Amino acid sequence: MVKMLELDDSTYLEYHDRSGMLKLVESSPQLLIEGLGSKWTIEPREPRKKFSNVAIIGYGGSAISGDLLRNSCFRRANVPIEVCRYLDLPGYINGKTLVICISYSGETAESLKLLEESVKVGSEVVGITSGGTMSDFCRKLNLPLIKVRGGIPPRAALPLLFPALTLALSSFKVIGNMQNDIIEASRELEGQVSRLRSSVTSSANPCKRMALELAYSIPTIYSLERMSSVARRFKDQLNENSKIFAKFDLIPEACHNEIQGWSPSWLLEQPSSLFSVILIRDNKETLAESSRMEMLKKQIRSSGLERIYEVKTEAKTDLGRLLLPINFCDFVSVYLGLARGLDPTSIPAIEDLKKRVGEKTLEREKLKSAILG
Repeated sequence: MVKMLELDDSTYLEYHDRSGMLKLVESSPQLLIEGLGSKWTIEPREPRKKFSNVAIIGYGGSAISGDLLRNSCFRRANVPIEVCRYLDLPGYINGKTLVICISYSGETAESLKLLEESVKVGSEVVGITSGGTMSDFCRKLNLPLIKVRGGIPPRAALPLLFPALTLALSSFKVIGNMQNDIIEASRELEGQVSRLRSSVTSSANPCKRMALELAYSIPTIYSLERMSSVARRFKDQLNENSKIFAKFDLIPEACHNEIQGWSPSWLLEQPSSLFSVILIRDNKETLAESSRMEMLKKQIRSSGLERIYEVKTEAKTDLGRLLLPINFCDFVSVYLGLARGLDPTSIPAIEDLKKRVGEKTLEREKLKSAILG
């Protein structure tokens, strides 16, 4: 593990961050505004139906924009919204469903399969992608399509995909226009990035310090259910950017089961440094929410665990209270990967699995043949 000062060494950071993930995290505010410029490549057809539900189909870095949308529109959406990560099309997706398929690359086999199946059951289907087979399929069937700029890792494309997703939902009258919300959140992000970027030394940069303090542990992340996108995103970013195992759970559900697992008798049987806990907090928690978070923290501490951290930003906007902790945790995950001497962008295990599954099932080739003829 590197020393703290090495995370302040620009030469060290540039050497290991060969694909520039750190700069992408730092450019999140600008990417968010760029995403606001997304336009319909293929316009939705009239008349626009009234939908009974919305299914956002996506996987990995492409799907997290759906989680963020669900959280940010918890009280805005006039129909249920679910993020669908299944291998087969669930029964609730039918002719009354608005389906939005998101694949940043346009080549995700699972997304293409469910896109094809959604068309067959008569759903209104929208594609969001940077290109690839998904774009070709939408063009062939004249399906509504929003294209975003390509060329970056899907997990770093969240600020591009989220505004495109809000455009799709507002166009179909599921939510209102979120342009002002996104602009305000981008301004808040700019202020935070200026305090967390790589040029800010470790003594003043909480993300660099947290990254090293999480080393050699299994991070367990907790958030409120309404902030589940932040917890899931942090877990995923620790997996991909830091190349470590991590898990997350949500409040209040964890108060009905997982809290019991943090018992002194069990933890005494484990290496003392095996776990760390990160609580994602909100500066507008209700009494019901804060009391549960505090009781969970008290129980964890009583079990003997010492490494308990809190992520709590000072965002003033509703969207900012999701995007700022996501950005904070993105920085932590990249700094931890760099501290381990790794390129945060590289994901060899994921690429190898995709390749092996593809060779065994020939999914993509079959889908391309079925979709494009």
